[in-house]
Amino acid sequence: MKRVFKLLSLEIWFLKKTIIFIGIILIAFVSALLSVISVLIDVPDGIYTGLDEFAGIFRLDVTSPAQDLSLEGGMPAFAHINGITRYSTMTGPTGTISLTSHATAPPNDAKKDEDEKTEQEAGFTFSAYACLEENVEQIFAPYCEYSEKIVAPKAQGEVFLNASLAKMVGAKAGDTVTFAPDPFFEDDVWGLDLANVRPMSFTVVGTADTSIIGTYNKLHPFESVLPSGHVFFVAPPDAQFSIEYFTFHHSKDLHNAYLSLTRNGTTAKMDSTTTSLINNIGIAQAFFGAVVLVLGLMVIFMLYALISIFYRQRRGQICRLKLLGAPPGVIAGVYCSIAIFLVFLAVLLGSGFSMAFNVYFIDLCGQLFKRFSANFVSHFRPAVPASVLAALILFTLLLYLHFNRKVKNTAIAQEVRYE
Repeated sequence: MKRVFKLLSLEIWFLKKTIIFIGIILIAFVSALLSVISVLIDVPDGIYTGLDEFAGIFRLDVTSPAQDLSLEGGMPAFAHINGITRYSTMTGPTGTISLTSHATAPPNDAKKDEDEKTEQEAGFTFSAYACLEENVEQIFAPYCEYSEKIVAPKAQGEVFLNASLAKMVGAKAGDTVTFAPDPFFEDDVWGLDLANVRPMSFTVVGTADTSIIGTYNKLHPFESVLPSGHVFFVAPPDAQFSIEYFTFHHSKDLHNAYLSLTRNGTTAKMDSTTTSLINNIGIAQAFFGAVVLVLGLMVIFMLYALISIFYRQRRGQICRLKLLGAPPGVIAGVYCSIAIFLVFLAVLLGSGFSMAFNVYFIDLCGQLFKRFSANFVSHFRPAVPASVLAALILFTLLLYLHFNRKVKNTAIAQEVRYE
């Protein structure tokens, strides 16, 4: 073992210029690599933090059937039922109205002349929402505290109505209103199958000016969950939702749930503002991911070049060692040990120098995504250099196998014929 260490120290001395030159370049590239990997991890977190400061509640619209998103941090808030909350009619004690306004004829009717104008019925669309019994009280609680006029439906079969809408059908607290598919939307042109939708009846628990809900949402944008609608009822457990709305308190949970659903083939949609901002994450990951790939390939190439230089420069010495009886594995191990030592040194020093690179890349992120510039903070993660070190050592060991094979195949006589 002493002889091996003696040989190792001698080879380091003979190859010192090569080791110093390659080492400096390797340290520079490893520093940049560690920095970019760190920034690649930090940038999404910065954008998520900025989004959480921008809006406290996030909504995800999911086309049913949807999976349980509670583990993703989502809470089912409300839903739509085609033929009941949309494309439907509401019938009260004194009349019936259509919740969704429509033309007197379906759109794109080929029989109509181009110049003929489509007449419209009274142009009002009333927003109706189905709530879930398990969390309807939780959702309505802040609104009920804000105004005593808001009465939350608490159990199946209860509905809360906008006062003006209730007046149109002559409904008041204690009356029954019925929701049924609007026959107008049963035409194939609309692409809706409402034939199997059965009417649903609910007891009115209260009426009020529901603009109060919108007022509360403006005053408390980070707490608002309930949309400003006209009808809110507790859906029966067997209701077939066409769209279900989930709320999230953190944009990262929202994004993870969105990705999970889309991977499973479920249609999910975020609001346009959140979507455009979250798209920045993909842009940042693509950019810095490409930089990581390039730097990683450069570091790997330099390690391969280092081993190749060792072989070319010390080929004669390798043959002498083989002639003296040194096993090829020991010879290859000497030079690969030098490479591993250089890798360890590069990662150790690179971890310190990478902080300087982080300042540059974080400033670059601030220029790319100005809205979140204050949220980009660099963090030192020991796992990053440890992972890079392990990967480079593994690659060096693979080079050892390659180098060992070359040593075995080296023609001794040709190299030492003049000695």
